[in-house]
Amino acid sequence: MGTDDSFIRVTETDFELVYSIYMADSINPYMSFEKISQQAFKECFNVMANRDEFVFYQENGVRVGIFSLIYGQWRKQHVATIGALAIFPEHQGKGVASRMMRAVFEHLKQRNIKRLELIVECDNPKAISLYKKLGFEIEGTLRAYLKRDNADELIDDYAMSILL
Repeated sequence: MGTDDSFIRVTETDFELVYSIYMADSINPYMSFEKISQQAFKECFNVMANRDEFVFYQENGVRVGIFSLIYGQWRKQHVATIGALAIFPEHQGKGVASRMMRAVFEHLKQRNIKRLELIVECDNPKAISLYKKLGFEIEGTLRAYLKRDNADELIDDYAMSILL
């Protein structure tokens, strides 16, 4: 991800750390998969590792967050999509997500990306509030988009974007 030392590419050696983050109680309900074994998570990790960018965000040399980006192709070369995003549990509630997203915005502007989009669960008010504060807008509702294993109800998601 460029020369900015705020971003460090996730590698195979980071598997256990990534697993522990994505299985954390404050993070997992908003991921695309349930709490699963390390062996089962290996497939998820491999998918994320093959995205255009799968990186840790660090502040003062400490890894505090993680995210993945997928870049559009051809007529959508100006578009990036956040595939996953999480702030490590011990760093949540300290403004890290806002700082990380602003660094991502700068990185994307350098790559001439004009639109950043994401999907967020409608029952994740903290994330929705953060994205709105950063300038994202809700473009639509993806009805009955997600089903968690431990619930009978289907969850709506919002499609959100920001023009950079």
